[in-house]
Amino acid sequence: MTMPKPLIAAVLLAVIGCGWTAAGAVRLDAETMKAALHTDSREDDGFIEDVLDRMNNANRPANQRLPRSMVYGTFRWAREKPRRQFKYFKWGLTERAKRIGVKL
Repeated sequence: MTMPKPLIAAVLLAVIGCGWTAAGAVRLDAETMKAALHTDSREDDGFIEDVLDRMNNANRPANQRLPRSMVYGTFRWAREKPRRQFKYFKWGLTERAKRIGVKL
């Protein structure tokens, strides 16, 4: 079975546009996120490190963990902003986390 060309194009655009590769999600580390979001204080850096720990640490209680898709989606959204990307990331992730019962 072959996929229709418009569907193939839509799938490719979705994969390219959201930062995912055929092998899986692009891995973000703390230094990459800090540079991309232009953090400017130790508090900002600490927030990034806490978010990554909440995403990667399965030993944390469920009400403290963040889904990878939420973190990556918010990161991509904030990176599209012309300025103050970290502020958008922090605000957006805090609001989204509230909806699932996680307090940041």
